Amino acid sequence: MTVTAVPEVSTGEVKARALKGMFVLAARTVASQGLRVLSALVLSRLLFPADYGLFGIVSYAASLGVFLGDLGLSAALVRQPHEPTHDETFTIFWCHQALTAAIVATVCALASRLTEGYALGAGAVPMVWALALGLFLSSLRVIPLMALERKLAFPVIARAELVESVAQVIATIALAALGFGAWALAVGGLVRGAVGLVLIWWASPWRPRGRFRLDVLKRLMGFGLAFQLPPLVAALVAGWVPLVVGGVLGKEAVGLVNWAWALASTPMMLSVVLNRVAFPAYCRLQEDPAGFAEYLRTSLRRLSAVLLLVIPCVVLGLPVVVPLFFGERWVPAVALVQWFSLECVLTTLTGLLATAQNAGGRPWERLVVVVGVGAAKWSVGTWVIQRFGMEGVGPLGLSVSLVEMAVTAWLVGRINPAMRGLVTQVVEPFVTVALLLAGACAAALTLPLAASDLGTLARALVGVVLFAGLLLARERLPGTLSLLGELKDILGFVRARRAARAAPVSPAS
Repeated sequence: MTVTAVPEVSTGEVKARALKGMFVLAARTVASQGLRVLSALVLSRLLFPADYGLFGIVSYAASLGVFLGDLGLSAALVRQPHEPTHDETFTIFWCHQALTAAIVATVCALASRLTEGYALGAGAVPMVWALALGLFLSSLRVIPLMALERKLAFPVIARAELVESVAQVIATIALAALGFGAWALAVGGLVRGAVGLVLIWWASPWRPRGRFRLDVLKRLMGFGLAFQLPPLVAALVAGWVPLVVGGVLGKEAVGLVNWAWALASTPMMLSVVLNRVAFPAYCRLQEDPAGFAEYLRTSLRRLSAVLLLVIPCVVLGLPVVVPLFFGERWVPAVALVQWFSLECVLTTLTGLLATAQNAGGRPWERLVVVVGVGAAKWSVGTWVIQRFGMEGVGPLGLSVSLVEMAVTAWLVGRINPAMRGLVTQVVEPFVTVALLLAGACAAALTLPLAASDLGTLARALVGVVLFAGLLLARERLPGTLSLLGELKDILGFVRARRAARAAPVSPAS
């Protein structure tokens, strides 16, 4: 088996490529989020919570199959020091297809039991089959996509993903308008997968050449399992929403939770962008601990500053925005969206920390954290749902996510001495800003205003003004991360890059 050495790439060049990839994917994400908002506005008028609940319960098994069919083998190829050989990629490609075939057969065989257990009706069985077969749309693109990501070819990936987002939005809205209900969401996802598969294969230089080698599978399985088990366990943990909430409160409650999470998780698209760029970049920086630590610290500071300046204002404005743009039928989900918005800040920061953990060769530590989170949500979460109903979902998720972020930061801080102190860096800004937001909300709710649209708007405006004042006071406190200072640094960085691009290039340079 011939091994090709990776061309020498300096730390500065890796950061430059990663930065370019981040900007390209961020631009794609902004465009995709615009499409997502448009789709949500239209679909909220065409579909009902029961439709989202039916799709959420049915799609859970399919989403779980995505993790089961990977085993982290493609990530192991990205992390290894040499370029993947034809035999390595060929072996992993066909492993993915074999695992996916086994999962599809299992899900299809159990489809009737799933639909009967939650009283979804016989009509839901074909939807389970369709979403299960759609797993091949994910497995067939894993290795071609890996080949592009390893080369940090994110502009090509961004274009393909933008086109597939457009295809999904058009298909979903068209089918919902025709009265297909939950099937509109299912078929829209399948259209996205099919379009993306074609575009990724067309753009990727990889083709299935080589021969199957069992020794390759054995060698990569160690890191692959450790890498893939945390997201697999996280997917199992996420099952407490469709399984516990659906079992206790019904599919309409699942629909409200899923809709609220979909709306609140918009900032997490930024996390997806950062993690996709950060993992191959962090892997290339393994031999430069100081550069690795500084890159991670800077990313965390700037990400915290942006999210903690924006998300609280969003939270305060949601009681006005949701009924105005999405309709009165979604008012019961307002509190959930507020809690989930804050939770997504934590999830985004934790995602970046977990990426550094995996790149630093500590995937088993990540697994321990995710198992602990799962145990807390399934045990405490079940009791909370039975005791408090829907009102307990948001506070539970926020509390567990805060502990998860703190523990993950502590573990990452142990990778090398330059990363010590991460816990304070990530926890302090969130906790202080969350307390200020709670104070602003409490003060706004005490105002003697009528329960009308104007009264709701007045409370939101007062809350924003109070929060802004408290935030400015926080900026003067010693020992706290200056959010406005980080924002100024970000703007200065952007201006410097624009100036560098505009400057003429001399022959010497």
